[in-house]
This record gives sequence, structure tokens and C-alpha cells, in this order.
Amino acid sequence: MTEKKGLESVIEEIYMIIDQEQMQVGQKLPSERYLSENLNVSRQSVREALRALEFLGIIYVKRGEGTYLADIDSHQLFELIAKYLVRSDKQRRELMEFQKMIEDYVEEKTDEKSTVMSYDNKIMRKIYVILKKYTGQ
Repeated sequence: MTEKKGLESVIEEIYMIIDQEQMQVGQKLPSERYLSENLNVSRQSVREALRALEFLGIIYVKRGEGTYLADIDSHQLFELIAKYLVRSDKQRRELMEFQKMIEDYVEEKTDEKSTVMSYDNKIMRKIYVILKKYTGQ
């Protein structure tokens, strides 16, 4: 484990494994040991990355059983963020512009076959629904 990698890099590599394995919601991720060995990082780095992914609602951990790909609809992080973003008309307009960008992105990527891309699309759709709620659109 000679190579040092930042947290963001480890998260990105775990995300790539999810894509390469074409993992589906509820499917178990490889073990910390497997990830550590294959990513050439310490188990502590893997744990930190998994905690970050869990906080974002990308995965969930069943103690003693493993780590699983989560259903993004079950996580409320996006709603909490949106709720506290809208404080003025200017912010509402900015969110409406962001909403349009998301609409365009989701529309463009809808037919992609990649598991990660489809998962990203699901996240983007969730953000879109929340933005719609808070912008009154």
C-alpha cells in the first residue's frame, strides 16, 4: 500500500467498481479488504470513502453483513439541502436555472446504458423534483 490517494479519488474508484460490476440497488459491494487490496489503499481510506458514500445516501451498511448499494429515493439529504438553499428571490431564480440544467442533463443521458450513469440520472431526477418543489415550478 505504497500509493497515497485522496478521499475523493478512492470514492471515484469505488464508484467505478459499482459501474464495472453493473451493480443494482440492494446488491452487496465488495468487502473492505477486497477494495483496499484492489485500490492499493489502506482499509482506513476505504472506510472513510464508504462513510462518505453512506452519508450521501449512495450506499448503506448492515453491521456484520456488508455494504450495499442504496436506493437514492430513500435518502433525504437533497431535500434538506434544497430547503435551506431557497432564502431569497435571487436564490430561487438561480435554482430555476440549475433546474433547467438538470432537465437538459437528464434528457441527454436518459438512454445511457451505464449503471453509474443511470444511477446518476436517478439522483438528478430526484434533485429536479426537489428543486421543482422549492422553486414553485
